[in-house]
Amino acid sequence: MSLRAAIVGLIVLATVGFVVGTTIERNAKESHTETPAAAESESSSESHAEGGEGGAAHAGEGAETGGEFQPFGVDIEAVPFIVLAALVSLGLAAAVWTRPRSLIVLGVVAAAMVLFAALDIREVIHQVDESRTGLAVLAGIVAALHLAAAGAIGLLARRDGRVPGPAGTMPA
Repeated sequence: MSLRAAIVGLIVLATVGFVVGTTIERNAKESHTETPAAAESESSSESHAEGGEGGAAHAGEGAETGGEFQPFGVDIEAVPFIVLAALVSLGLAAAVWTRPRSLIVLGVVAAAMVLFAALDIREVIHQVDESRTGLAVLAGIVAALHLAAAGAIGLLARRDGRVPGPAGTMPA
């Protein structure tokens, strides 16, 4: 198997792991929030009927993200974002496949893989905090796949002689 195929495979596997993990997490949240949401709805309507301040407190709780990372207030675990992220990731894999000699393409894809790995590591920490060991392990595997893809991209760039070796030497 070529290094280019290995990179594409790593990116595709990481993408599949990401989609599976977010789907599992979303389904787990929906099944856990149905009962508490109904209970919260009842208590919220009771507090509105009583005219108390509890309604405002419950409204504030609705904006809580439960510790989820939401850059610029965007729910990055919403279905449209997951689809977009998967398509971007697969697009990056296609770019490596079609343009394996372009240093710009390899640099952009490697940077994206490192960024994705950082988000995956943040997700590992979040899942550990939530006591979801299985999802934490999956997020760790996805992070490792992203980092492996970034490392393999570095090897591909260096192997083809486009990137200097140690101490400024060029590979033979």
